[in-house]
Amino acid sequence: MTASSPGGQGRAAELRRDFDRAFGAPAEVGVPDLENLLAVRVGGDAYAFKVRELAELSRGRRVVPVPSGKPALLGLAGLRGVLVQVYDLAALLGHAAESEAPRWLVLCGGSESVALGFQHLEGYLRLPRAEVYAAAVADGAKRHLREAVRAGGCVRGVISVASILAALES
Repeated sequence: MTASSPGGQGRAAELRRDFDRAFGAPAEVGVPDLENLLAVRVGGDAYAFKVRELAELSRGRRVVPVPSGKPALLGLAGLRGVLVQVYDLAALLGHAAESEAPRWLVLCGGSESVALGFQHLEGYLRLPRAEVYAAAVADGAKRHLREAVRAGGCVRGVISVASILAALES
């Protein structure tokens, strides 16, 4: 592991390399089918994203507020040369909205990409897919958690990007 600079740039570069490496690595023969996860903490709770559902992880992007009737919409940010809507992940998951601008953004979606903003990135996990299990689907914000995983001594809800995107479209 590399030493982190005061601004967190070393850690960000390390996570970016791990993220990119997950897509470029050849399939391993004779090993369990693995799931790559991005571990985050939102509103004090542990969550994870499936890396294969994300297009980009970005740190420290400026989010410009825009008027909107959508309470979770933080504004717009430039990612990959395109302006994308940035939503507060905490609000989408039923937590109080973050008071600070998000430190991290994950880009997700197809032709109409959106970014989800959050404060705390905890790391990268690589686990056998058999350790990702179905979770009971609840109403409200918990409907975005269709799976869970136990890692690092805690249970993390696995955020369904497809569920969030569908909710944002409606």
